[in-house]
Amino acid sequence: MTLAKAIITTLSYSNHFHYPLTMDELHVRLVGQKVVRKKLESEAKALIKSKAIETKAGFYFLPNQSILVKQRLLYDKLSKPLKDLAMSYVPILRRIPSVMAIYLTGSLAMNNTDGHDDIDLLVIARPGLLWTTRLLLTMYTSLLGLRRTPKTTNVMGKLCLNLYLTPDSYLIPVARRSLYTAYELVQMTPLYDPGSTHEELLTTNSWIKAYLPNYPLPITKTHRVSGTR
Repeated sequence: MTLAKAIITTLSYSNHFHYPLTMDELHVRLVGQKVVRKKLESEAKALIKSKAIETKAGFYFLPNQSILVKQRLLYDKLSKPLKDLAMSYVPILRRIPSVMAIYLTGSLAMNNTDGHDDIDLLVIARPGLLWTTRLLLTMYTSLLGLRRTPKTTNVMGKLCLNLYLTPDSYLIPVARRSLYTAYELVQMTPLYDPGSTHEELLTTNSWIKAYLPNYPLPITKTHRVSGTR
C-alpha cells in the first residue's frame, strides 16, 4: 500500500464514523504505513492539491465532507456532560471489590456523540472473578436503575456493561484481531485505573502495531508476551 492510499484508507475508515482527523490523529491512526510526521504532512499536502482529500480548521477528510468538521466540534461539546455523568458513576461501580479498572469505550470515548447516547464501559476484573464481577455489577446497576436493558426506552446516560476482561485475558484472540479491534483498544479512555492496567492491556496486544504502526505503545518494565491463543 502506498502512503497516499494509506491516508485515503484511514480517512475513509474515519468517515464511516463521521469523524474527521487532525494531523496528529491521522499520524497515529494511519493504517498499515510506518512514516515520519514530516513525510505524512508532505503527502497530505499533495493529496489536497490533487483534490483527493480536503482540509479545514486543522481537520482532514474526504472530498465534500467538510460538514463533518462542524459536527465534530459540536459533538465534542455535547459529549462532555455525558462524559461527566460516566465519571460520576465510577465511585458507585468501584464499590464492587473485584473491579480493578473501568474504561470508557465506543463513540463517547472519542467525544463523538450528540449527548443522548448510552455509556459503554469495559470493566477489568480481578483474576478468577470475571463472572462474579459481571453478575454483581449487573445486579447492582439494575437495582439502581442505571443499566440499559432491552426494555429501556430512553437510553441516554444508561450503562452498557458488555465488555469484561481480567489480566489473564488481556490478549485478544487471533480470530478477533482486526483494524476495528485495534482502534477500539487505542481509543479506550480509563476512568478508573489505580493499577495502571491500561499500559499492560496495550503492550500485551502489541499486534496493534501491525494495523497502526505509528501508534506509540506505552513502555512498561514488565508486560505479557503477545503470542497466540
